[in-house]
Amino acid sequence: MKLEQHAVEESYYRECARLLDAVHTYRPWIGRPPNRWNNRHPGNGRFPGFGTIRMHAPNHIHVALRQPVILNRVCRSSDEVYDLLRKLKLKTLSQ
Repeated sequence: MKLEQHAVEESYYRECARLLDAVHTYRPWIGRPPNRWNNRHPGNGRFPGFGTIRMHAPNHIHVALRQPVILNRVCRSSDEVYDLLRKLKLKTLSQ
């Protein structure tokens, strides 16, 4: 189950990076779940120069971008995020 979750997250972040034309390196969390003493490593969901897209749960994804436009939104599915990123990409290409 854990490997399947990592595969889903990795493909999700890879697709977000592709739609943003950004660089992203997925780093799975290995070990016990994070708590206040062993925090998560930063990285997943960070897109340098663009902002962050964090998947907190499959139906709660926080998008906070500085580029191509300033945007702060909560999406309810990965498909909603993909549609949003496609629209932003089309908008920037048409300008």
